[in-house]
Amino acid sequence: MFDTAAAELGFALDDAQRRAVATLADVDRNVYLWGPAGRGKSWLMATYFDAAPTDRKRRVHFHEFFRDLHLAIRRHRSNLSAAVDELLSDVDLLCFDEFHVHDPADGKFIARLMPALLDRHIRVVLTSNYPPRSLLPNPLFHDDFLPTIELIERSLTVVEIDGALDYRTMSRHGDGFAAGWWVTPGTAEQRARLGLRSPHPDERKILTPAGYPVHVRRVADHSLWFDFGELCGTSTAPVDYLALARRHSEWVIEGVPDLRTAGREPAQRFANLVDVLYDRDVTPFFLAATSVDVVADGARLPIDIARTVSRLGLLGNLRSEHEDH
Repeated sequence: MFDTAAAELGFALDDAQRRAVATLADVDRNVYLWGPAGRGKSWLMATYFDAAPTDRKRRVHFHEFFRDLHLAIRRHRSNLSAAVDELLSDVDLLCFDEFHVHDPADGKFIARLMPALLDRHIRVVLTSNYPPRSLLPNPLFHDDFLPTIELIERSLTVVEIDGALDYRTMSRHGDGFAAGWWVTPGTAEQRARLGLRSPHPDERKILTPAGYPVHVRRVADHSLWFDFGELCGTSTAPVDYLALARRHSEWVIEGVPDLRTAGREPAQRFANLVDVLYDRDVTPFFLAATSVDVVADGARLPIDIARTVSRLGLLGNLRSEHEDH
């Protein structure tokens, strides 16, 4: 199954991926797949999930699961167990993609969630860019999270996916997210080449996808056009991106600055945005001030910037002939 799926994409499984396949084949194990961005963790999970012979399964992204769980907890008046029952009562297999813990508040919440989750008769498969011992690395809070790390290590088989090749560099730019473009600097000529017509001021709208206003330069049947400052420079959140991505499969984000000077919060929102667009297979067009190959250089960038850059590497890259290199 995995060999056939890999061959269809034009590659062969490496040794680390084969170790993961062997672990996934053992139906009695919970599994924690971790490793650098682009080594095939999400692909392995998706292939396993699609082939799992049950309808009682759910594959969910970190941002989406937390959104749904917090809403369920409110409905159940802070009863975590009842909220988990509501979301997972019909689930035998839970595949949880992009598991990470950076924020101390998230750490406290996950410390409550993991026992409630693992006490149920549900097979859990997680992917992460980090080994369990590197979760919540802040030294002020890490020791408090150690019992949860130890629970993960006891309850899940930890497999490192550490192959040398970043498979996203092999993208064929076919459809979905990989059909998008990173465009520098976004001139009128470049837009015309990609069939992008700049919005007229009269096309501006304010949407409320998750209850809070999001300014949009243009809304069409399947597409959205944003200004970076209005999308990532304001208090938007992954729940907004998720709601919009369900209805619109093509996004244009204009005015993407050099992330090294954009500020910590806008850069983090941008990283979250890329996660959602990738996960929902939305086709993006980023009209940017700088080339994608310098995005990762900077001390104040998001912790997971390597994953962001790896995903952006799937995109076509259109530069002005007059751009300085």
